[in-house]
Amino acid sequence: MNYSVHQYLLRNGPSLSSEITEYLIHSCGLSSQTARQRVSRATQDILRLELSFPRRAKFLFLKEQAGTGLYWGRLNEALLSCNSAYGYAISAIEERGGIIPKCYFEIICGAPIKQKKHLSASTVLNRLFSTNLLKEVTVDSIGSCVYLGLHSNHVQSLIPHMKARILAEDLFLRGITSWLKNLGFVSYNQVKTRSNESNPVVSTTAWDLAAPSYLSPLVSGESQGGTIKPGFVVCDILLNNEVSERGIQPFLQKLNSLRSLKNVGKQLCFFFASSYSESAFNKLKSVGVSPATISSVFDKEVNSGMKELIELLSQVSRVSVSSEKLDVIFKTLGKVEGAASRLRGALFEYVVAEAMRASGYNGVEINKFCRNASGVQKEADVVCFNNKDVCFIEGKGYNINKKVTRDDVDYWLIEQVPVFHEYCLSHPDWKNKKLIFEFWTSSTFSDEALARLEEAKKATKRYTINFKNNKDLFLFIADSNNQALLKTYKDHFINYPMTL
Repeated sequence: MNYSVHQYLLRNGPSLSSEITEYLIHSCGLSSQTARQRVSRATQDILRLELSFPRRAKFLFLKEQAGTGLYWGRLNEALLSCNSAYGYAISAIEERGGIIPKCYFEIICGAPIKQKKHLSASTVLNRLFSTNLLKEVTVDSIGSCVYLGLHSNHVQSLIPHMKARILAEDLFLRGITSWLKNLGFVSYNQVKTRSNESNPVVSTTAWDLAAPSYLSPLVSGESQGGTIKPGFVVCDILLNNEVSERGIQPFLQKLNSLRSLKNVGKQLCFFFASSYSESAFNKLKSVGVSPATISSVFDKEVNSGMKELIELLSQVSRVSVSSEKLDVIFKTLGKVEGAASRLRGALFEYVVAEAMRASGYNGVEINKFCRNASGVQKEADVVCFNNKDVCFIEGKGYNINKKVTRDDVDYWLIEQVPVFHEYCLSHPDWKNKKLIFEFWTSSTFSDEALARLEEAKKATKRYTINFKNNKDLFLFIADSNNQALLKTYKDHFINYPMTL
């Protein structure tokens, strides 16, 4: 009975039941009722995805097609063809490299937080989880993240680019905040940007940046209390290579949800990107959104520096980086207000890596994932090895007036070092080498942190624990005779304004 359905799926790949029904009617000469019954009764190795589509359609696929590239491609087409909220969410995550922090899902998915006649962002997320279209992973320094199920076998390879993109976007959100304040677009002390704790909200929608505005075109008369009712400035940002028209669809869907509401202040809308396809640029303008670029708000050098930063931090297998390249990134992105301190934190590990390489370690890896026998995984900032020993270094590129705390040290000693140690004991080339674990900072340690490190150094016999503060690190780099690296360290980690 299900021969035609089976053959259709073999020939065309996973498909909507409505599409198969149309084929049976027009190509096989079946009546509408017979075609629908044949599709609904199809069994054998034909599976159905438990996700709702318009007109009660189901997504059908063969058992051997499940989870393949063809499966994901056809599913994406089906979801987008019917303007599904699930399709917008998947498309948004795909546009961002296949993985995002979970807390940002409500911003990027296109669905409102809660609104009548709309699927909520949480409903969309939970439904995608239940069908394994999305999965969850915990990422060091980020927290809980969601990723497309098709990347299950290589999700770790997606994490460096996500971290790089998030860092760059956060840098520019700070710069955009200053830009909006300086132009008087927003209420000065009421600008909010996304964070792990909460996101800016305007009515039923979440944004990367939002603030009330008293610009005259946005003010909508007086409220019941007799005061002026403000409008809002809302912004989203996506720093990939080029934002496509498909990439802005979830944003437009969210904007439509907001604009459909009564009694919500008028909005001045921005979308920030590195560049746009022509169709995406024109589409945004046609609906009254400003398609802003990093070059237009800052300058071309800043945009170039941003691309250099993302490219550098996105490398899965981190290679050496010249001091000259670090200088370029610091100087170009340093023009963005508040960026310098974040850059020190992100690029400190490269300074550490180059210092160790200059000191004689022939093997140096950055951001290495290590997993113990129990499956617990931690990320090591820098791992160095030679013929005699293996050294794991935790790096904190802090400003001089921000000290490493006891909590920082405890997390390293209790959560990270044991995993790294166990990983080394199971490593065929490292298990018999001397194991060293060090904590470096471009700042200093609090008294409590220093006491904890001294205590651990004396008490531990199975491996060696060491630590370096800003002065120790300066001397270490100076002893390596790498003058270019020493200049970079002095210029960007010592001789800078003392701000947090």
